[in-house]
Amino acid sequence: MVQVHPAYRRWRLVVVLLLIGGGIMADHIGSPTFRMNMGEGGFETTLTERQRDTSACAPCGAPCRDD
Repeated sequence: MVQVHPAYRRWRLVVVLLLIGGGIMADHIGSPTFRMNMGEGGFETTLTERQRDTSACAPCGAPCRDD
C-alpha cells in the first residue's frame, strides 16, 4: 500500500502564516499612515495636542471653565 503524504502539514501552515503576518506588520509599520498616526509624520494629532497642552482640565484637551 502506498503512503500518501499530506500536502498541508501543520508546521508548514504555521510557518507560512507567520511569514505572511510578519510581512503585513512590516509593511504596516513602515507606512506613512502609521507614522502619522503615531505622531512621527510631522502632523499635529490629537495625542500630540494633548501632550503639548498642559493647561487642559479634561483628558480630551478641553479648556478649564472660568466660573
